[in-house]
Amino acid sequence: MAKSCLSVIPLTVFGVVEPVLLVWAYVIALQDLPAYYEAQVPDVPLPAPGQVPPQGRVLLLQLVNVYLLLAALAVVCSWTPHAAVARWYLVAVALADYGHIWACYRGVGADVFWDLGRWNDMLWGGVGVSAALNLLRWLTVLGVFGAVRDPRGPTGVVGLGKKNA
Repeated sequence: MAKSCLSVIPLTVFGVVEPVLLVWAYVIALQDLPAYYEAQVPDVPLPAPGQVPPQGRVLLLQLVNVYLLLAALAVVCSWTPHAAVARWYLVAVALADYGHIWACYRGVGADVFWDLGRWNDMLWGGVGVSAALNLLRWLTVLGVFGAVRDPRGPTGVVGLGKKNA
Protein backbone atom coordinates (compact mmCIF):
# COMPACT_ATOMS: atom_id res chain seq x y z
CA MET A 1 0.00 0.00 0.00
CA ALA A 2 1.24 3.49 -0.83
CA LYS A 3 2.57 5.53 2.08
CA SER A 4 2.04 9.25 1.85
CA CYS A 5 4.06 11.90 3.62
CA LEU A 6 0.79 13.74 4.32
CA SER A 7 -1.36 13.13 7.38
CA VAL A 8 -4.92 11.83 7.05
CA ILE A 9 -6.82 15.14 6.67
CA PRO A 10 -4.64 16.72 3.97
CA LEU A 11 -4.25 13.38 2.19
CA THR A 12 -8.01 12.92 2.09
CA VAL A 13 -8.66 16.49 0.91
CA PHE A 14 -5.86 16.83 -1.64
CA GLY A 15 -5.39 13.20 -2.65
CA VAL A 16 -9.04 12.13 -2.89
CA VAL A 17 -11.65 14.91 -2.62
CA GLU A 18 -9.94 17.55 -4.79
CA PRO A 19 -9.15 15.12 -7.66
CA VAL A 20 -12.74 13.84 -7.59
CA LEU A 21 -14.05 17.43 -7.76
CA LEU A 22 -11.76 18.19 -10.69
CA VAL A 23 -12.87 15.11 -12.63
CA TRP A 24 -16.49 15.94 -11.78
CA ALA A 25 -16.04 19.49 -13.16
CA TYR A 26 -14.52 17.98 -16.31
CA VAL A 27 -17.50 15.67 -16.84
CA ILE A 28 -20.08 18.38 -16.07
CA ALA A 29 -18.45 20.76 -18.54
CA LEU A 30 -18.36 18.20 -21.34
CA GLN A 31 -21.99 17.21 -20.76
CA ASP A 32 -23.22 20.73 -21.54
CA LEU A 33 -20.46 23.04 -22.71
CA PRO A 34 -22.74 26.06 -23.39
CA ALA A 35 -24.30 25.87 -19.89
CA TYR A 36 -20.87 25.55 -18.30
CA TYR A 37 -19.61 28.50 -20.33
CA GLU A 38 -22.63 30.65 -19.49
CA ALA A 39 -22.40 29.82 -15.77
CA GLN A 40 -18.93 31.37 -15.55
CA VAL A 41 -20.54 34.79 -15.02
CA PRO A 42 -23.83 34.87 -13.07
CA ASP A 43 -26.81 36.68 -14.60
CA VAL A 44 -25.15 37.31 -17.98
CA PRO A 45 -26.82 35.20 -20.66
CA LEU A 46 -25.06 34.20 -23.85
CA PRO A 47 -25.81 36.51 -26.82
CA ALA A 48 -27.21 33.49 -28.67
CA PRO A 49 -28.69 30.90 -26.28
CA GLY A 50 -26.79 27.62 -26.36
CA GLN A 51 -24.07 29.03 -28.60
CA VAL A 52 -20.44 29.23 -27.52
CA PRO A 53 -18.17 31.13 -29.91
CA PRO A 54 -15.35 28.99 -31.36
CA GLN A 55 -12.74 30.89 -29.34
CA GLY A 56 -14.70 30.25 -26.14
CA ARG A 57 -15.14 26.58 -27.03
CA VAL A 58 -11.37 26.15 -27.53
CA LEU A 59 -10.54 27.94 -24.27
CA LEU A 60 -13.14 25.99 -22.33
CA LEU A 61 -11.98 22.63 -23.69
CA GLN A 62 -8.39 23.56 -22.83
CA LEU A 63 -9.52 24.54 -19.33
CA VAL A 64 -11.29 21.27 -18.65
CA ASN A 65 -8.27 19.40 -19.99
CA VAL A 66 -6.22 21.21 -17.32
CA TYR A 67 -8.74 19.93 -14.74
CA LEU A 68 -7.71 16.36 -15.62
CA LEU A 69 -4.04 17.28 -15.46
CA LEU A 70 -4.53 18.88 -12.02
CA ALA A 71 -6.47 15.85 -10.80
CA ALA A 72 -3.64 13.54 -11.81
CA LEU A 73 -1.00 15.83 -10.25
CA ALA A 74 -3.02 16.05 -7.03
CA VAL A 75 -3.08 12.27 -6.74
CA VAL A 76 0.60 11.80 -7.57
CA CYS A 77 1.86 14.66 -5.40
CA SER A 78 -0.41 13.87 -2.44
CA TRP A 79 0.28 10.15 -2.36
CA THR A 80 4.05 10.50 -2.73
CA PRO A 81 6.35 9.44 0.11
CA HIS A 82 8.59 12.41 -0.77
CA ALA A 83 7.87 15.28 1.63
CA ALA A 84 9.60 17.90 -0.52
CA VAL A 85 7.46 16.97 -3.53
CA ALA A 86 4.23 17.28 -1.54
CA ARG A 87 5.26 20.54 0.15
CA TRP A 88 6.35 22.27 -3.06
CA TYR A 89 3.25 21.01 -4.87
CA LEU A 90 1.05 22.51 -2.13
CA VAL A 91 2.94 25.82 -2.26
CA ALA A 92 2.71 25.98 -6.07
CA VAL A 93 -1.01 25.21 -6.11
CA ALA A 94 -1.66 27.61 -3.20
CA LEU A 95 -0.04 30.41 -5.21
CA ALA A 96 -2.04 29.38 -8.29
CA ASP A 97 -5.23 29.60 -6.16
CA TYR A 98 -4.66 33.37 -5.91
CA GLY A 99 -4.48 33.66 -9.69
CA HIS A 100 -7.64 31.59 -10.02
CA ILE A 101 -9.54 33.76 -7.54
CA TRP A 102 -8.23 36.93 -9.20
CA ALA A 103 -9.40 35.64 -12.61
CA CYS A 104 -12.89 35.11 -11.17
CA TYR A 105 -12.82 38.63 -9.71
CA ARG A 106 -11.76 40.18 -13.01
CA GLY A 107 -14.25 38.10 -14.97
CA VAL A 108 -17.38 38.84 -12.94
CA GLY A 109 -16.41 42.35 -11.79
CA ALA A 110 -16.21 43.82 -8.31
CA ASP A 111 -19.97 44.31 -7.94
CA VAL A 112 -20.72 40.60 -8.34
CA PHE A 113 -17.54 39.39 -6.66
CA TRP A 114 -18.23 41.19 -3.37
CA ASP A 115 -22.00 40.46 -3.37
CA LEU A 116 -22.20 36.83 -2.24
CA GLY A 117 -25.96 36.85 -2.77
CA ARG A 118 -25.35 37.09 -6.53
CA TRP A 119 -22.99 34.12 -6.67
CA ASN A 120 -24.02 30.97 -8.52
CA ASP A 121 -22.66 27.44 -8.02
CA MET A 122 -19.81 28.10 -10.43
CA LEU A 123 -18.59 31.17 -8.54
CA TRP A 124 -18.90 29.39 -5.19
CA GLY A 125 -16.70 26.65 -6.62
CA GLY A 126 -14.27 29.00 -8.31
CA VAL A 127 -13.82 31.34 -5.36
CA GLY A 128 -15.26 29.70 -2.24
CA VAL A 129 -13.81 26.23 -2.72
CA SER A 130 -10.51 27.66 -4.00
CA ALA A 131 -10.19 29.90 -0.93
CA ALA A 132 -10.98 27.01 1.43
CA LEU A 133 -8.49 24.71 -0.30
CA ASN A 134 -5.92 27.52 -0.24
CA LEU A 135 -6.27 27.84 3.52
CA LEU A 136 -5.94 24.06 3.97
CA ARG A 137 -2.85 24.02 1.71
CA TRP A 138 -1.05 26.65 3.81
CA LEU A 139 -2.11 25.01 7.08
CA THR A 140 -0.70 21.73 5.78
CA VAL A 141 2.59 23.32 4.71
CA LEU A 142 2.84 25.01 8.13
CA GLY A 143 2.36 21.65 9.87
CA VAL A 144 -0.99 22.32 11.53
CA PHE A 145 -2.21 18.81 10.63
CA GLY A 146 1.16 17.28 11.51
CA ALA A 147 4.53 17.53 9.89
CA VAL A 148 4.83 16.65 6.24
CA ARG A 149 7.34 13.84 6.69
CA ASP A 150 9.02 11.35 4.45
CA PRO A 151 7.72 7.94 5.62
CA ARG A 152 10.89 6.25 4.32
CA GLY A 153 13.44 5.43 6.95
CA PRO A 154 17.20 5.89 6.67
CA THR A 155 17.31 2.66 4.67
CA GLY A 156 15.28 4.36 1.94
CA VAL A 157 12.56 1.72 2.30
CA VAL A 158 9.08 2.86 3.30
CA GLY A 159 8.31 1.89 6.88
CA LEU A 160 11.83 0.83 7.89
CA GLY A 161 13.90 2.85 10.29
CA LYS A 162 13.34 6.24 11.92
CA LYS A 163 11.17 8.75 10.06
CA ASN A 164 12.97 11.66 8.48
CA ALA A 165 11.82 15.24 9.00
